[in-house]
Amino acid sequence: AQRRRRSAKSATEEGAAAHAGEAAGGGSGASVRAGLSSAEAAARLSALPAGSVVVLDGLAVLQLAAAVEEAEMEGGRLAWLTLVAMEHYPFSLEVDATDETRALCRAQEAAVLLRCDGVAAASGVTRDALLSEHPTLAPDLVSIVRPPHRFEAVAAPLPSRPVQPCPPRRDGGSQAGGLVALLVVANLIPRKGVGGVLRVLAALRREGVVRWRLVVAGDSGADPAHASALRRLAASLGLEEGDGEAQVAWAGRLDGGALERAYCEADLFLLASGYENYCMAAQEA
Repeated sequence: AQRRRRSAKSATEEGAAAHAGEAAGGGSGASVRAGLSSAEAAARLSALPAGSVVVLDGLAVLQLAAAVEEAEMEGGRLAWLTLVAMEHYPFSLEVDATDETRALCRAQEAAVLLRCDGVAAASGVTRDALLSEHPTLAPDLVSIVRPPHRFEAVAAPLPSRPVQPCPPRRDGGSQAGGLVALLVVANLIPRKGVGGVLRVLAALRREGVVRWRLVVAGDSGADPAHASALRRLAASLGLEEGDGEAQVAWAGRLDGGALERAYCEADLFLLASGYENYCMAAQEA
């Protein structure tokens, strides 16, 4: 067991990762993915050859909790596997969840993590949160594996401007007419705080402090109801695109060169999240 744990820790420190619970090892090429029933996932786990290394994506840990327990009960097959969990952040700390839901998430996370031989945390904050939420999790089994940037170098050279302090002013932004270009990169879910950004910008508009244009780059699919509510809020505040000089543009999800250009064209990057484990967007900005 100690050898397996050391091997798992070494693997995570070298950047082990997989998507949606992809499992590999022993030349099997097998996989366990979110969307399978717990019985199907347990069967997949139990069928893997002894010595296989299985990397469970943290986004699928809750779905795989029952599968891990079932596979373990069926002859202790998991004892022959090396399990590594890639944790983005503890779902038990999700600010939008009820106390009951957080308690359930904590129990399901523990069911998987305490059976793992190694845990890869997306940041130091995530590592500390995991150890706080799960006190019996051995600290030496948790390694930090920071995610990469989401964009690659683009073929065409991007315009560059020297980075200078931006003192309070009424105009002078980089956009035509002196508009200050603002950027939010976040999925449209409650804890990202986009609604608060809209309210602050509405106040700035009323007071005439600064003229601005906001680009919101983020996926609306995670919480369509909240995304719709944000659009209604922007409209009620008079901030929708095309409404005078104060505008909000909903760019949707951006990747690659389009995302990098959005950063390069912005005068200010705005972050209003209630909780972040690593915040890839802030790192990219």
